[in-house]
Amino acid sequence: MASSCGGSDGCSVQCRYVLIVLGFLGLANVYGMRVNLNVALVAMVNHTAVQEITKPSDCPLPGSHLHGGGAATTPANATHPNNHDGPFVWDPVTQGVILGAFYYGYIVTPIPGGRLAERCGAKWLFGLGTLFTGLLSLLIPVAARAGVSYLVAVRVLQGIGEGVTYPAIEAQVAHWIPVNQRATAVSLIHTGGFFGVAMGMYISGLLAGSDIMGGWPSVFYVFGLWTCAWFVFWILLTSNRPADHRWASAREVRMIEADLGEQKPTLARKTPWSKMFTSPAVLGVVMAHFGTHWLQYVLVSELPTYLGTVLHYEIDDNGLYSALPYIGAIVSGAMSGIVADLLRSRALMTPTHIRKLFNGLAHLVPSVMLMIVPAVGGCNGPLSLVLFVVAGTVRGVSEAGYMAIPVDMAPDYAGTILGICVSIGNTTGILVPYITGVLTETMNTLEQWSYSFYLAGIVGLVTGLFFQLFASAEVQSWGLAETSGKVSPLS
Repeated sequence: MASSCGGSDGCSVQCRYVLIVLGFLGLANVYGMRVNLNVALVAMVNHTAVQEITKPSDCPLPGSHLHGGGAATTPANATHPNNHDGPFVWDPVTQGVILGAFYYGYIVTPIPGGRLAERCGAKWLFGLGTLFTGLLSLLIPVAARAGVSYLVAVRVLQGIGEGVTYPAIEAQVAHWIPVNQRATAVSLIHTGGFFGVAMGMYISGLLAGSDIMGGWPSVFYVFGLWTCAWFVFWILLTSNRPADHRWASAREVRMIEADLGEQKPTLARKTPWSKMFTSPAVLGVVMAHFGTHWLQYVLVSELPTYLGTVLHYEIDDNGLYSALPYIGAIVSGAMSGIVADLLRSRALMTPTHIRKLFNGLAHLVPSVMLMIVPAVGGCNGPLSLVLFVVAGTVRGVSEAGYMAIPVDMAPDYAGTILGICVSIGNTTGILVPYITGVLTETMNTLEQWSYSFYLAGIVGLVTGLFFQLFASAEVQSWGLAETSGKVSPLS
């Protein structure tokens, strides 16, 4: 890297692209560690014992027959009986508490993390937050065996560490990425989260169903060690600002600074808190985060349990199929950013209309798909999977919508705004598993699960409407600190 990215104008490697790649991998790490427990939990729980206190699924077991239209058919997901009972007798409510524990910590640190990134720089904050989460991942097997309270405590601490990561990377993007490349960069970096979900679930399913290091414990060892390796590259190859990078070419630094112009963020010292919290545009983005995350956590937190305990998929198949919605999101997320920047660079649509177009799709389609799963998919595993995959794939285009807009509307405070959004939006990580656990505590049936899907659809549609009404991608009157230039106040 050093030889190809020296300080001359002839640098062959654009260091902002290195940032995008490492940001992608960093978010893949944090999301992989966030969701690996969702799949591993299926292998950790003794479902045979739990069924003695909870009515099991009313969908046919593998090898049985569905009755309809006078003909008996074998469900396509019928392969062989689930025989991966784990050591822990945790009922659905306890499982919901465990899955939601991460988010009790995760909602605490995004706002201070965003502000800290804006004042002190994001490089070390993003790196150390990710590393801390990875080191704690190595402790999960020991904590689980020690008791539920210990496992919950470790997950809360992981959430605290990971809570700073998204605001930090948003603040770093504001310093490094030219205006007409933002949607592409944000989409590519945040697609790392989708990649982390997809690979996290797939790899977790394979490891949990194997005999490697005892099966499910290996899930947490692999992700923890990989994160430690990533941290080394992040610290060596990134910087807070282009001018601080040891290997960035003078040409690249000049290009970035000239492009950003008066929108170039400063290390702002004073935050316009009252204007942020009373801004309709910020309200629209916050509501979008809340709704999109609700939809997301149905797919991330609850889908593995639904596939395993209701549709009876084996743990190794479960990991793969739970990953499919996010494999689709990887493609749609990356493409949406490219299309959004193309629309913006050619002035085919205003920035606000671009953000609303992609965010509207990301709320409407997944909401409808989840609401029709019980009636259309039912106990048909493949058809249900198609609906889940469509929901997850279209949800991916939100990366060119609500995720890109904080940098548009307030370059100096993008990290803080995203911190507010992440804190409020991720309360759904607590609510979704808890509500689903309560709904299925005594009856793990298709009907009880349908209430969770209906609720998710309603939340997605209502919050999506708020974004359409109030969100704005224009630089707000308070969006740039006084030292970074003047902007015309918005009416």
